[in-house]
Amino acid sequence: MKAMNIDINFARLSLSWKLLVTGFVIILCSGYLAAVFNAALSVGMDPQAIADHYADKSVSSTEAAAIAEQGFVEEEFSFDDEEDSMADMSMGEMAGMDHSQMDMSGMGHGAGMSGDDTLPPQILAQVSHVHLLSFSLLLLAMGGLMCLTQMAESIKALVVSLLFLGLWGDIISLNLVRFVSGGFAYMTFVMGTIIGLCFAFISFRVLWELWLMKPEKNAL
Repeated sequence: MKAMNIDINFARLSLSWKLLVTGFVIILCSGYLAAVFNAALSVGMDPQAIADHYADKSVSSTEAAAIAEQGFVEEEFSFDDEEDSMADMSMGEMAGMDHSQMDMSGMGHGAGMSGDDTLPPQILAQVSHVHLLSFSLLLLAMGGLMCLTQMAESIKALVVSLLFLGLWGDIISLNLVRFVSGGFAYMTFVMGTIIGLCFAFISFRVLWELWLMKPEKNAL
């Protein structure tokens, strides 16, 4: 039984099909850019911001012992930070502030409580399953368009493989950040970069074949 060979040339599509594929690519890429913008606003784009958001921030055994003994964990205190915060405060705010509040706020710097805002496993599981399901459709859509281009098979296989690794690795890396080490945030950054490059490459190639490539030119 012979394998099915799909031979579609974007340059030879009718105007209606060209408009449909173009609109699909534009909307899909716009949705991806919106997702990137949302991630930048809610989490941040650099590895340190990713680690701060997803890593395990629960107290260590040493910190837990200190809290059990004295009720707090000693934090670094700087008089420069205190002076800067007081300088930024207006005179009206200074006058309206209760002296007891000022005393309590001053005490807080020397004896800060150790907060734990670690992302719960259930929330990360929810984020993972929602994104993996949507990423599978993105892989099928963008990877399918790449497979239908007139590029060499080796290039198409490489780009589709990179897109798969980027989409899958992006979610896997977040789980590694949470449950293994915050150092895996660099993996999340790399995977996101790979996804963006694949999206850009596929989009420009498809649009080029749709509107600029001459129908008689079928090779790369």
